[in-house]
Amino acid sequence: MAATPACATEGGGSVYPYGLNTVASGVLPKAGTYLYNYNAWYSADTTRDDRGESALPHFRASVHAHTLRLLQVADSVRPLGGEFAWLLAQPWIEGRIDLGRAEGDASAFGDLTAGVMIGWHGAGWHALTGVDFTLPTGEYSRTRLFNPGRNQYAATPYVAVTTQVGERVDANLRAMLTVNGRNPDTDYESGIESGLDYSLNLRLVPRLFVGVNGYLQHQLTDDEIDGSAVAGTGRRAHVFAYGPQLTYRGDGWGVSAKLQHETSARNKAEGDKLWLQLFFRL
Repeated sequence: MAATPACATEGGGSVYPYGLNTVASGVLPKAGTYLYNYNAWYSADTTRDDRGESALPHFRASVHAHTLRLLQVADSVRPLGGEFAWLLAQPWIEGRIDLGRAEGDASAFGDLTAGVMIGWHGAGWHALTGVDFTLPTGEYSRTRLFNPGRNQYAATPYVAVTTQVGERVDANLRAMLTVNGRNPDTDYESGIESGLDYSLNLRLVPRLFVGVNGYLQHQLTDDEIDGSAVAGTGRRAHVFAYGPQLTYRGDGWGVSAKLQHETSARNKAEGDKLWLQLFFRL
């Protein structure tokens, strides 16, 4: 979400918006066409180094992302005994970075994501697996401090599970890896990232849920330039986030609001993220 110098992964961001999939993470809906609208507001006033100390004395980042995601669930294709679906997601990103003596901002379309998935349903549980492919379609310039696009290809395979814990509680977990390609304009290759999105929700009334949610991002391999570890350390990112979540599920639509506070950051910005997510069956 935040692009910053002196951070892990090129610019300090990621192709995957960590914390996105915390509502019914393992549930593939019934056959049909669905439209999702994801809105995220991220702000941070510190970025941390390998030791967790402030890396820049005058740092401030603000990023707003607004995404439309189209999901099509097939009604006849059933690979491996599951249901098949595909998606397209296009974000619009507005961001600003302030480093004291240097600042930059941009507003433009970000990178397009296309994905395929298979989902299964059982008694009290749901599961799905798939892979998302991110394409370098967003606006990018190597001379700009903040970029809506990342100018690289990436693939994010994942597995997700939703399970009932008693009659009124559901638990959600999505585990993923992101394999980043090389940026041809800078010869920078961001390391492989691992991550978890999670939530635990209590049903207050038949359609209203309240819970906790968050994410863990942990980079597994070094960032590299020309085949060598960046800054000698590889600048591997790490952060954990937590916060409240409120969800209402209607007939063929739903809305969720959630807050995520970041902590224990390494080689990245540390801030707060607010989400408003909606979905509709078309």
